[in-house]
Amino acid sequence: MKVKDFFVNYEEILQRISSHKIILSILFLSLIVFSPVFTGSEFLTYDDNWYIYENENVINLSWKSIVNIFTTLQGGQYSPLGEVYHSFLYYLFGENATAFKICAVLIHLLNVFLLFKIFINIFQNKLFVTTVVLFFAIHPIQVEVIGWISVIFRNAVTFMFLGYLFYIKYLEHNFEKYRLIPVLLCFVLAFLTKEQAILFPVGLFLIHIMKVDSIWNRRLMLEMIFWSALVLIFSLITVEITKTGGPSIVNRSVSFYDKLALLAKTVLAYPSNFLFPFKLSFSYPYPIEKSNISFLTILIATVVLLFGCFISFKNKIIRFGFLWALGFLSLGLAFAFFHLRDTFMADRYAYVALIGFSVLLYKVLTYFKNLLSSNVLFLVLISYFIFSNAVLSFNRLYVFKNSKNLWTQAVKVNSKNQYAYNSLGFYYRSENKPDTAFTLYKKALNIDSNYYLAHSNIGKVYFNKKQYDSALFHVSKAIAINPLYTRAYKNRAAIYSKTNQKELLLADLNKILDFEPNNTKYQIERAKIYFKQKKYEDVITESSRIIELDDDNANAYYLIGHSSLMRKDYEKANLFMNKAIERDGSNGMYYFVRSLCQYRVGNMNGALQDAAKAQKIGYKVNGAYLKGLIQEIQKQRK
Repeated sequence: MKVKDFFVNYEEILQRISSHKIILSILFLSLIVFSPVFTGSEFLTYDDNWYIYENENVINLSWKSIVNIFTTLQGGQYSPLGEVYHSFLYYLFGENATAFKICAVLIHLLNVFLLFKIFINIFQNKLFVTTVVLFFAIHPIQVEVIGWISVIFRNAVTFMFLGYLFYIKYLEHNFEKYRLIPVLLCFVLAFLTKEQAILFPVGLFLIHIMKVDSIWNRRLMLEMIFWSALVLIFSLITVEITKTGGPSIVNRSVSFYDKLALLAKTVLAYPSNFLFPFKLSFSYPYPIEKSNISFLTILIATVVLLFGCFISFKNKIIRFGFLWALGFLSLGLAFAFFHLRDTFMADRYAYVALIGFSVLLYKVLTYFKNLLSSNVLFLVLISYFIFSNAVLSFNRLYVFKNSKNLWTQAVKVNSKNQYAYNSLGFYYRSENKPDTAFTLYKKALNIDSNYYLAHSNIGKVYFNKKQYDSALFHVSKAIAINPLYTRAYKNRAAIYSKTNQKELLLADLNKILDFEPNNTKYQIERAKIYFKQKKYEDVITESSRIIELDDDNANAYYLIGHSSLMRKDYEKANLFMNKAIERDGSNGMYYFVRSLCQYRVGNMNGALQDAAKAQKIGYKVNGAYLKGLIQEIQKQRK
């Protein structure tokens, strides 16, 4: 075939190529682009810790942990299927972050495959489908969804895309109602994976108007009412769940103009990052002071949206792309306007919306091809976007290799990024470089003096240096700024524990357990304080709750046993000390307390054996007590 013939008939040539060969080629190219993942990576010190390798439900896979996953909230969100997914990966690979990221790549490639199946069912032009799917597959914006393990939305998208395929079957089989059952099931599974899946009906609506070739019809309106009702229910559930984790931004008054200005900036920033992904960042923080965004930005964003709406009425493909991009970005735009997050935008919010941008870009390139009658220019531009995206994505994966790379790059992109300085400080603190961490936390506070995370973290540095007064100042400041930030209460509780301020410690433990009622670590600490206060009934009640949650908690059995001993209920005390020792036979105190129980019921031999065992383990047993036991045994023998 002559080169000239190819440039004239490239669409016809591609139409003759098998769809299987096309998608395999896309997947192979994507695998090459994301191959840096295989060279080794680390978990990030941003959500990966508390969500995965510090999450007891994840690292201790069992039926009980799975029940806990489905019945408890985690960090102000409810994504049980996401946690179950991570728990199985942790069971298989442990703290091997590379394995987690390889699985993230595979999930993304599955989404690429499903998207190709969806689009090949909707559109006839294979060049169009191939280009859009390739952009979705390898664009640099998608790197965050792969490099950041905690972004479980990629898994939710798998269920969403499966739901779209089932919905296409429903449309192709004359609207047989039972075929909506798997669609509904996919929606529920997607929502249980990540709450952002509430945008699922956006795709249903657009697929319907493309397949049925009608924007308004009675069936579509009834369906959308049904899906909208589900979205409303899921949204209300999400809002209530989010409240349990505390707000990301507190004590910040933002004028309507500033909100509108930032929304306008966001509307323009997402397509700009899509076209020119050279300065992507892991974090796009809100401006601390009054916005300096000009009215011109608001005007341009308004014109862009109005022009998009106008063109959408003229062309069904453009309408599809414009509404797809806007619909799937709606949550991200809401976060920008209502200040629901500590950043005004994020690459991960564009994971699915990027498909709409790709559709629009293809149509723009097609327009210029027809205007200039140049197939060569058209193919060159498409090739440029594909090649440049592949290279940028390949290189950007190294940014997500570890926290140091990630936050160092974020600071380079924006030197006024307090979140980046704070997170980089957290990384250096985890690397046992507290002085470097301290300097970075201070930089974060210089940018935003009310940044509660930096106050809490700098308090932790002071705590480790045993400078408890300074630690208390900063941690209390964090709590004053954000009264719902649980970690700060935990940090302050540690300070009160070290400084022996029991009443204040108890108050913070109560607060922590209001947020996390099933946290056995802090329940134990509260029970210990009750014991020191001689509130033995409260100790037994608290410890009994702990046993309901964790039957293997030796400490809880010990506290009930010792409290029963103090209440002179010696049989119960002995019973629970036996259970404590069954679960942990290495604790000398347990044997000593059981020795006291044995002594009280007159079993001197048993008391002496337990006291000797406690001493052998390393517990300091009073010599007079041992001598007294021996004398009692000798008297009994006489």
